[in-house]
Amino acid sequence: MAEPYFSIDYRAQVNLCLLADGETVPDADTLEAQIPAPFKLISEVTRIDTNNARLLRNLDEHAADLVEIINLQSQKIDLVLSYVLAGEDSPDQRYYTQSLGGGGFRFLSSTPFAEGDEVRFKLFLPELSVAVYGYGQIQQEQEGALYHCQFSALREQDRDALIRASLQLQAKQLKARAERRAQQDDAINNDSN
Repeated sequence: MAEPYFSIDYRAQVNLCLLADGETVPDADTLEAQIPAPFKLISEVTRIDTNNARLLRNLDEHAADLVEIINLQSQKIDLVLSYVLAGEDSPDQRYYTQSLGGGGFRFLSSTPFAEGDEVRFKLFLPELSVAVYGYGQIQQEQEGALYHCQFSALREQDRDALIRASLQLQAKQLKARAERRAQQDDAINNDSN
């Protein structure tokens, strides 16, 4: 089945917890009530930052100092939130993604999961001010340790944040690739002269 969302290769930290017998994926209201406060807080800060960025783009060039001050304040808040979110990480449930996007993420695990296992997850992207709490269903990608967690319960604003983060990561990767290519071209041109 083709994934309807864009996915990008990226290593991010994720906690996975198998649902207990009898535990089910919650509806939207129950999910909202279960989300730990730090996840709600970072989601709201990210929403505010997105709105601020939109407003700042409309300012003229004389507002550059104001933009810099606001960006520095945002960075301070992000540092505090990263510290708070670190308390949500459970090292015994920690895995790392190989790719992620708006539909789910792929990860490696030496601990076997069964096809269709339901999990609660906490996905952390502190460098992008994104942390997501939700539920997913495990699918084995191939024989061995590669799995895909397809989202089954996730707030739309968190899905949007993951989509934006994926696009930002792709833009950074493309820029780095273009810079490497330009350096290689320069080296070839210098060698031929």
